[in-house]
Amino acid sequence: MEPVQYSYEDFGRLPRFVVGLMGYDVLGAPKTPTRRILMRFYHFICLASHSVCVGFMIFRIVEAKTIDNVSLIMRYATLVTYVINSDTKYATVLQRRAIQSLNTKLADLYPKTTLDRIYLQVNDHYWSKSFVYLVTIYIGSSSMVVVGPIITSLISYFTHRGFAFMHCYPYFEFDPEKHSVWIYVGIYVLEWLHSTQMVISNIGADIWLLYFQIQIILHFRGIIQSFRDYQPSMEHDLKDRKFLAQIVDKQVYLVKLQNELNEIFGGSLLLSLLTTASVLCTVAVYTLIQGTTLEGCSYVLFIGTSTMQVYLVCYYGQQVLDLSAQVAHAVYNHDFHNASIAYKKYLMIIIIRAQQPVELNAVGYLSISLDTFKQLMSVTYRVITMLRQMIQ
Repeated sequence: MEPVQYSYEDFGRLPRFVVGLMGYDVLGAPKTPTRRILMRFYHFICLASHSVCVGFMIFRIVEAKTIDNVSLIMRYATLVTYVINSDTKYATVLQRRAIQSLNTKLADLYPKTTLDRIYLQVNDHYWSKSFVYLVTIYIGSSSMVVVGPIITSLISYFTHRGFAFMHCYPYFEFDPEKHSVWIYVGIYVLEWLHSTQMVISNIGADIWLLYFQIQIILHFRGIIQSFRDYQPSMEHDLKDRKFLAQIVDKQVYLVKLQNELNEIFGGSLLLSLLTTASVLCTVAVYTLIQGTTLEGCSYVLFIGTSTMQVYLVCYYGQQVLDLSAQVAHAVYNHDFHNASIAYKKYLMIIIIRAQQPVELNAVGYLSISLDTFKQLMSVTYRVITMLRQMIQ
């Protein structure tokens, strides 16, 4: 029995679900009035909590009285860079009209029949289990950073040392002898919603980026496969030229869609890469300072998943770069010897267009590829080593 071929809507479920965890629906899908109101309210309190926490963070940095050791300096450096990274990506997913427009165009291009989907091997491009696990671990490890302190406090309570009233972020000062327990609860709720806003913005924007990039990659692979399978002949020259005209139109359209993708996400990509590298540096140094603790273990998982997050963006950037260039090779290697002169002239147009590879780039400044990832990791490692030596 043939496996069910995934529809375009199936691909969109993961990015919609993840971003929906902070109450935001990028595509604005129809909902019942009650659900719409609840989601908007939840999104509002996430944003409000995030704003309050960022305000307190800025206040503590300006005040500078409570930041009195290297560990706290590293912690605040991590938080500042992560806030910048997350807010940049949140601003990206707020481009609802542009995202909806690109989504509609790619939905129209997606193969409609089962045979076409089998030919384009759409199931091979679907979200893998390992990718879903990665997203789950990323969100889970980020959640553990927030939940870890209350777990430690509970362990302290059950080992008869009393409830420690620990919480995640250093912005808020809580004294159990002076403050009500409800203030502690309020602080924890604020921190949870603040963390939700940042974590989901961070991973959600990248999943939307990969979602669109995978669709473009799928169609470039389809063009290459079409050339491998097609057998032109002078006997059906008109049919051959129609085939090539469709390929040329599709190639031009895919370049246009990639440019739209770069316009939406390119603005945040450069800043995102820089701030992600900064977060990896400061989190790594902070973890080395803290040693083996529950918080430290959570941060180790966070570092691993954040690195994979950057790798996947660069990997799919490399994929579209390679596949768009491989179109020229597919044209050159396919059996065109029995084709007409007009057909061969059409081939030259496609080859010339393929000489300018399509790429995922950051505001036209930086091409995103595996070389970008290698350079980023190399710089990150050198900075971590330098910071570690300075602290020691």
